[in-house]
Amino acid sequence: MSRSRRTSWWLGGVGLLLAFALLLKAEPAEVLALAGRARWPGLLAALAGTGLLALLRGARLSLLAGGELRLNPSTAVAAVAQLATGVLPLRLGELAMIPLLQAAGLPGAIRGFSVLVLVRVLDLLAVLLWATAGAALIGGSPAFAAAMLASVGLVLGAGWVAGTRVLRRLAGRWRRAPGWRRKALRQLLRVRREVVHLARSPARAGVAVLVSVLLWAVIWAVTVVLLRAMTLTWPPSRVLLGVLGAALGSSLPISSVGSFGTQEAGWAAALAGVGVPPQAALAAGFACHLWSIGFTFVIGGAGLIYLASSRSTTSAGSFRTRLSSFLRSGRRA
Repeated sequence: MSRSRRTSWWLGGVGLLLAFALLLKAEPAEVLALAGRARWPGLLAALAGTGLLALLRGARLSLLAGGELRLNPSTAVAAVAQLATGVLPLRLGELAMIPLLQAAGLPGAIRGFSVLVLVRVLDLLAVLLWATAGAALIGGSPAFAAAMLASVGLVLGAGWVAGTRVLRRLAGRWRRAPGWRRKALRQLLRVRREVVHLARSPARAGVAVLVSVLLWAVIWAVTVVLLRAMTLTWPPSRVLLGVLGAALGSSLPISSVGSFGTQEAGWAAALAGVGVPPQAALAAGFACHLWSIGFTFVIGGAGLIYLASSRSTTSAGSFRTRLSSFLRSGRRA
C-alpha cells in the first residue's frame, strides 16, 4: 500500500472515530426517535426534492459536457454518483463520477476528471453566494462573504494562468512523444478547449452558475422540509447556516463513509453560532442525514437501473465492467 493510501486510511479512521463520538453526543436513541417521528407528507416532499436535485445536477453535467450528454443519462449519472458518495469510504464516491461519465458516453478519464473539478468549483461559488445571502439574513456582514467570493475568483484565475503555462510546457515536450503521454496531451488540450469554449459562451456558463445556485437552494428547501416533517420548526435562515456549515464539514479530508461525522460537525458548529444547543443540532443533523441517504438510495437505484439497461448510452456489460473495475481498484487500495 502506498504512503498516500495509508494516509487516506488513517484520515478515514479519524473521521470514523469522529462520527462515533458525535453520534454518542447526539444520543443514538434520540436520533432514531427523531427520524422515526417524521411525517409521511414531508418525507414524500423531501423525496421529490431529492429527485429534483438529481435533475439539476444532470442538467449541469449536460451543460459542462457541451451537449454531448443528453439530460436523461446525465441525470442518471448524477444520481448514481450521489449514491456512490453516500456509501463509499475515503471520498471514493466523488471519483466514481469519472467511470460513470465514461459509461454514459463521455470519453476520456482526464475529461471526466475535468468535469468533476468544474462541478466542485461551481459548488464552491454557489456556497459562497449563499453564504453572502445568509450573512445578510442573520444581520451579519455580507461584505466579508463577498470578499471571500472575490478571493476565490482571484485564486481560480491565477490557477488557470498557471495551468495554461504548465500545459504549454507539456505540449512542447510531449507533442511527439509516443504512447500514453501523447494521448494524455491530446485529452488535456481538448479539456482546455472546452473550458475556453464554456468561458466564451456566456449564456451556457451563466446557466451553469444559475443551476448551481438553484441546486443549493433546493438542498436548503429539502432540509427545511425534513426538519418540519420531524416537527422541528427552526427558522429557514438558521437552517441555511446549518446547510452551509455541513457543506464545509463535508469537504474536510477526514471523511470516512458518506461524510458522516464531518457533515454533522459543520452543521452543529454553524447552528451553535445562532443559539441551537449542540446535542439538539447533532441529533437533527444525523436524523436528516439518515433520511437523505435513504432518498439517495431510491433515486440512485433508479439511475443505476437506467444506466445498466439503456442502449442509448452504452451496453450494460460495458457499464458493469467499468463500474466493477472502479470498485475493485478502491478495494485493492
